[in-house]
Amino acid sequence: MPRDRTLSKESTIYTYRLLKRVHYKPIFFQVYWILTVCAFLGAAIAISFWSVPDGLIGVPVGVIGIPLVQTLLLRLLLRTKVKHAPQSWGWSYRLPWFGYAPGTETYIAMTKVRRLHFHVLWIVLVLLGCLYPWLSPSLLGFLVFIHLWLLLPRLIIIFLLRKHSSSGYLKINENDSSCYAQ
Repeated sequence: MPRDRTLSKESTIYTYRLLKRVHYKPIFFQVYWILTVCAFLGAAIAISFWSVPDGLIGVPVGVIGIPLVQTLLLRLLLRTKVKHAPQSWGWSYRLPWFGYAPGTETYIAMTKVRRLHFHVLWIVLVLLGCLYPWLSPSLLGFLVFIHLWLLLPRLIIIFLLRKHSSSGYLKINENDSSCYAQ
């Protein structure tokens, strides 16, 4: 049975024009992971020398807690700004969008991406600053490191696409992040 291929009169057709594409270079991720492992080992050693309980508690809290706080903040900001949490956002386990990020099938305004990520950057830093009296300096430094480690690749992409941030739409693919104009 042949299907009718005509468009309905209520159909909306979106056309996007590519403004800029940022390809993910494997060497960047390899160097990023090597530096991360070195910094992680150094931080774990520094925390354990400072205080063994801080090291035993701080490393799991940093590795699990910081991504969860970032996710909760992103969901909260999306709910308050858009009035609902978009279904197109989800967990990504690949750099540079490691953590809670827009899905690969969606376009999201660059202004919204930039605003959300800068809000998360500063809110988590302020929350960690509020915990300063109760945390050892090495543990606080480790938590800040984890927070910045998760956001740095995203912020680099936002920085590279800054020229088109006022009118562009971000599309995340497996091998690149692209900025489109509608």
